Amino acid sequence: MAEHLSEEEQLESFKRWLKENGLSTVIVLVLAVGGYFGWDLWKGHRQAQAEASAILYQQMMEAAFVKPGELLDIAHREQVTVLAEQLKDDYSGSQYARYAAMLLAKLDVENNDLEAALDELQWAEDGADEGLSLIIKLRQARLEAARGNLDQAIDMLAGVEAKTMTSAYAEAIGDFQQMKGDKPAAYKAYKEALQSLVLNDNQTRTIIELKLNHVAPVAEAAETAVEQLKGEDAS
Repeated sequence: MAEHLSEEEQLESFKRWLKENGLSTVIVLVLAVGGYFGWDLWKGHRQAQAEASAILYQQMMEAAFVKPGELLDIAHREQVTVLAEQLKDDYSGSQYARYAAMLLAKLDVENNDLEAALDELQWAEDGADEGLSLIIKLRQARLEAARGNLDQAIDMLAGVEAKTMTSAYAEAIGDFQQMKGDKPAAYKAYKEALQSLVLNDNQTRTIIELKLNHVAPVAEAAETAVEQLKGEDAS
């Protein structure tokens, strides 16, 4: 009986508190508690999504593994494609999905489907962070150059604040200029690439130096001719 009265007293006490504080206070408390548990559930969902996408990515990379110089066989190519598309469809906001699109672009290039490769790179670039976007843009420019759009490829990279990729951008511009037959412009770009190269990257340095030496004689002759013309104009 005493316990029953205690419950009635508790109910009356709650009624008095509700009357004094109003319904709005109760709503605020409910929303606060609900928001806390909602946030907790959302964090759990994000964690589960991240783990699932990481597992898919690992499976994709294992399927895509080949020895240097080899290409994927048909069965592994199909497996990679299925896993990559699943990453893009189910985890489109993740970096793993963007890496998957870049891998699909690589497979498209191997199939000589440059249009499809560019589509995949465009998909990957949407929402990519700055560092990844710079890598994607460089690959897009090289694909445009491979399609014969050399001026477009140069314009895509020229004037871009490439930061740690400044040397790679300049080297690519040098390659495009050389493909155009403009060796003086290629020489200038290769010099910039060499000057902005990371000091301990000896392998890349050797490659750029070889390219620079290949165009240097023509470039130097052109520079000498320009200086001679300036001298004639001055006289």
